[in-house]
Amino acid sequence: MSGADLLAQAPVALFGLGGDLLLGERLGFLHPVLLMGRMATAVESVLRSSVPPRWLRPAGILLPVLLCGTFGGGSWLILRLVSHALGAGAAALLSVFWAIQLLAARSLSDHVLAVLAPLLSGDGEGARRALSRIVGRDTADLSENAIARGALESLWENANDAVVAPLFFLLLGGVPCLMVYKAASTLDSMVGYRNERYLRIGWASARLDDLLAFIPARLTFLLMFLFLVPFLPEGNASCRLWGRGSCLARGWRFRRAHPSPNSGYPIAAFAALRGIRLGGGARYFGQWVEKPPIGEGPEPTPVDLVAGLFLFRMFVFSLLVLLCFLVLFWWRSGG
Repeated sequence: MSGADLLAQAPVALFGLGGDLLLGERLGFLHPVLLMGRMATAVESVLRSSVPPRWLRPAGILLPVLLCGTFGGGSWLILRLVSHALGAGAAALLSVFWAIQLLAARSLSDHVLAVLAPLLSGDGEGARRALSRIVGRDTADLSENAIARGALESLWENANDAVVAPLFFLLLGGVPCLMVYKAASTLDSMVGYRNERYLRIGWASARLDDLLAFIPARLTFLLMFLFLVPFLPEGNASCRLWGRGSCLARGWRFRRAHPSPNSGYPIAAFAALRGIRLGGGARYFGQWVEKPPIGEGPEPTPVDLVAGLFLFRMFVFSLLVLLCFLVLFWWRSGG
């Protein structure tokens, strides 16, 4: 297999990420995630009404099987039919269209900016309302520092879930592979909770999402150190990558200080690079949930959120540059 074969999806990934940054959520026509959500709700409703409670746990396997199979297999079939009827160019354009819809770098940046803008202007209530749209914790009584902490944790957790992991699966197997990942991720956000309502029916969806995000989360961790150190302030101790007490070592030490087996990696990386402490307890549905801290240093402030959003944009820009090199290599290899 040639290098061109291995990187055949690089142009789709490049135009997909570039299109996402330019257009954001403007391409809402038959958005796959919206369709995934509707199908997941319908299947869950059917399972709850037709399966005895003691069988909900094995029946929960049907949710990811049906959703991932429908969207992964369905997109593969549609692309084959389009390619046969209209040519490979039309199939490539459809792939780029779907890639733009399924990548969410612009949306993530916009949602965090919607928290930052009122926070900097002193509108704490507006910042809390904006934060409630991107986190699951209760936000009504959060301080400025707690708002910044919640926004930063959401930003960097989703740097993997909404950007790196989709690009990874797009490069690995094209849009059908990307659809499978997004279906699993959508299911996890809907039914992957460890509470009485979802523990049995959502366990398979949650485990599949953990499995699929395993490699991308660790890749995000490494890429953050490779890409972001040049954008850190001069003289910052966090700039030192190697040796005892380096930011890489600190990030690695806190990578598992999160209930999720994957989310802690990018959060710990940012905490180490910035020299702050993230993680810790939060209130969910009125109940306090204790969690370990992630990182060492002071609590984040609104200034850290400004820095976090800037570094996220530099991270996405670096991914674009990397994709440009992959496309160049694909083209020189005979693509």
